[in-house]
Amino acid sequence: MRIILDFDHTLFDTPRLKEAIKDIFAGHGVDEELFLRTHDESRGGGRDWKPDRQFEILKSLGISKVDSIREGFEKIMSESYIFLYEDTMPFLAKAKRDHALALVTYGESSFQEKKLAGCRELVKYFDKIVITQNLYKDKEVSDLSEGKPTVFVEDNPMALSAVKKYAPHIVTVRINRGAGRYTKEISGEGIDYEVKELSEIEDIL
Repeated sequence: MRIILDFDHTLFDTPRLKEAIKDIFAGHGVDEELFLRTHDESRGGGRDWKPDRQFEILKSLGISKVDSIREGFEKIMSESYIFLYEDTMPFLAKAKRDHALALVTYGESSFQEKKLAGCRELVKYFDKIVITQNLYKDKEVSDLSEGKPTVFVEDNPMALSAVKKYAPHIVTVRINRGAGRYTKEISGEGIDYEVKELSEIEDIL
């Protein structure tokens, strides 16, 4: 069996990372209102936060401690493994014994790469890792599956439905940990199972 896993909100506690980053900014004089405003501006009308662009925006506004903020940001990104959910590593260790594992994650490439680089032990479990700007991940998941029996675990119900439509042979599993952008959205069509934690996937396998 092939298991393809999403990263943010599935293996990684993204909201907790964001709060830690906000604390770094606040510690250098950037309050929450300014952080959120420049955070949104850095997206340039898109969906993805671009930290480097936010640093540039803050500099243009005359914020004096941007270099210190960047240093704090880089440090916490180098230790991003502390934001993995508690059940992530035990699940991967067990699943790897009998299954081929792949990771597909949506987001701004350099930021996702930093998060993954800080999760060195996690990365070792995956045969393939794909960073995509395709929110629905349908083609990427299908390609990783190679037409073989596959389970795809993801928090975004729209992505799961898209994958099921694109590659009907894939078993789709929605994980809803009660946090994140999609937690209050209904599962809808194209989702085979819904779980709250990774240990529940063992019964599906």
